[in-house]
Amino acid sequence: MLRNSAREHVTCIRRAFLTLVPILALALAGRAQSVPDGAGKAEFQRTCGTCHSLTVVTAKHLSDSGWENVVDNMITRGAQVTPDDEEQIVRYLAANFGIASSRSSTPESAAPQGTRNPASAPVQPIPVLDASQVAQAKALIRKNGCLSCHRINEEGSYSGPYLGDVAANRTAEGIRSALVSPGKELAPQNRSVRLVTQDGKTVIGKLLNQDGFSVQLIDASGHLLTFQRANLQDFDIVTANSMPSYADRMSAQELSLLIRYLEIQTGTGQKQ
Repeated sequence: MLRNSAREHVTCIRRAFLTLVPILALALAGRAQSVPDGAGKAEFQRTCGTCHSLTVVTAKHLSDSGWENVVDNMITRGAQVTPDDEEQIVRYLAANFGIASSRSSTPESAAPQGTRNPASAPVQPIPVLDASQVAQAKALIRKNGCLSCHRINEEGSYSGPYLGDVAANRTAEGIRSALVSPGKELAPQNRSVRLVTQDGKTVIGKLLNQDGFSVQLIDASGHLLTFQRANLQDFDIVTANSMPSYADRMSAQELSLLIRYLEIQTGTGQKQ
């Protein structure tokens, strides 16, 4: 009888192991994603790959200052990075996942409407705004609640796309379209997750990484949060775009001024 119990115990252990193998394989596969070679690759994988899925990074294309903001943000939330490593990581990301690499890898026919493509049109001059116009544009952003979802000039929420380099990715027409007639669904890189813990707490934030055991996200306040899947009763990807149309919320003059202000936000030090 004791031998039968021992055999049953061994059988249970084997079944549990076989159940975990595919889950572990999936988790390890997420960690082992290949990224381009180059200076800073090892520092990037060692520092960022321990918490984030590399697909989260490869889906983004930011300016140099945009990547610097991302890395600085992670450091303030506990990432252990030396100043030399930080410089190497930012250079690596900017070189391999910067604005230029995004443009060169996207054919003109495949570029989303309103995004910048140097082969499709000549570069337009950046608008020049005086101090009064900049102050009015910033007041419009606050008045219309933009900072409840977006972040710019070190203010606002982490829920929606960062506006500090919006003009590096969109033309003036694209910015106008996003303000006047936003799409019904969010782009994959801008989607959020909604999860409910076993005690009934609902949390919404940007998905940073997930595997078979845990989920990491950043909430609207910029806090990095980790949850064990076993402690969740619900987990959903939010695809619906909550961005309202501002066609009737601002006058034509206000809308024009706001667009001109956002055109300055290129993430290259030209923002005001």
